[in-house]
Amino acid sequence: MKYLNMLRKTLLFNYTVNKLFQPPYKINIRWGIILPVIFLLGISFITLKHTSADMSFFSSTFIKQFIWFGLGCVVFIAAQWLRIQFFHEYAYHLYGLLILLIGLTYFMPAIGGSQRWLLLGPFSFQPSEIGKLFLVFAIARVLADQSGNMNEIKIIFIVLVTAAIPSILVFKQPDFGTAIVYGFIVFPMLYWSGVRSFYLFSMLAPAISIISAFNLTLFSAWMGILIIIIYFSQPKIITGAVHFLVNIGCGVLSPFIWNNLLFHHQKERILTLLNPMRDPQGAGYQVIQSIIAVGSGGLWGKGVGEGTQTQLRYLPVRDTDFIISVIGEELGLLGITIILIAFFFMLYWITTYAGIISNRFSSLTLIGFASIIFIHLIVNFGMTVGLLPVTGLPAPFLSYGGSFLLSCMFILALSNNIINHHI
Repeated sequence: MKYLNMLRKTLLFNYTVNKLFQPPYKINIRWGIILPVIFLLGISFITLKHTSADMSFFSSTFIKQFIWFGLGCVVFIAAQWLRIQFFHEYAYHLYGLLILLIGLTYFMPAIGGSQRWLLLGPFSFQPSEIGKLFLVFAIARVLADQSGNMNEIKIIFIVLVTAAIPSILVFKQPDFGTAIVYGFIVFPMLYWSGVRSFYLFSMLAPAISIISAFNLTLFSAWMGILIIIIYFSQPKIITGAVHFLVNIGCGVLSPFIWNNLLFHHQKERILTLLNPMRDPQGAGYQVIQSIIAVGSGGLWGKGVGEGTQTQLRYLPVRDTDFIISVIGEELGLLGITIILIAFFFMLYWITTYAGIISNRFSSLTLIGFASIIFIHLIVNFGMTVGLLPVTGLPAPFLSYGGSFLLSCMFILALSNNIINHHI
């Protein structure tokens, strides 16, 4: 009986390994994607080196980020042996694991007022970071399984529910930024799968109605635009009427949403976006100092390590959320432009490969990965210059953060694996 149990365990282990891993037929580095990342990481290390110059060796964000980068390189290499089919076969299992892990964070001690981390002894892990990838796999599986038999309304409903469950759980942690990412990735993936643009607009319109309802003139103008779009889209009369009434209802519910669903700090961030000077020493301080830093950098910047806002510590969270402000001050508009060009080339090649790959699941997965990077980039840059509320979303491959860097490296690794597997 003892040997029989050992045999069973061995067979189970071998079965699991064979399911998850396979020797790669070839490992090609897709430099169109990798080179921009190497450049961005170089900028990150240079910036972190100077922002943590007065820290001890073991507390230096530069040293910590370098260690995380080393782990990320190991992850990148190991991920080339992963079977992409595994993520298709077990997409729903990974989705269930995501819900479980996020649920467990509610039983963990709060850190900084949020319950986002699983604490394992001296280590902490933010499951919502890797959960972005798990959600992409689940949505890609749903859309891939409907290929050639797409009932658009049904698919949209299933995908929205799939994204809404973890998004709501993350929002209640609270983590508004990650909840935005969970919601955003739905739209590019639905568009890539062939869902009509009018349906995608219908999904976004209620959010615009809620926001515009705080100003009667703006809301009236939006309703006029909505009527024009519905008219030229020529849906069925009942569909157009329901769409219009839903948006009216969302506008009416705006006060309820503001008073009952948003946390106090989220309200403060929105009010600060509208007027940073309403609380210049409190909620508006970060944004004001960030705008000053970016503006003072001018076209060429003040030079690496020479930014006054950064080095005199006027700029808060300079290693994470506002690292773009540091770069803007020290490298100027030119440095920011080059960074944006690097991101453009990386996203361009990911989406280009997604268009070449014939496997529907893999193609959608690449689009989901590109969407994660894109929304992080837009929100982080937007909040840096006061165009979007502060949400705590870091800049991919630039901001300090262990869990986030590992998830970005894993995205990079799986993208490279998928491309090698199908091209």
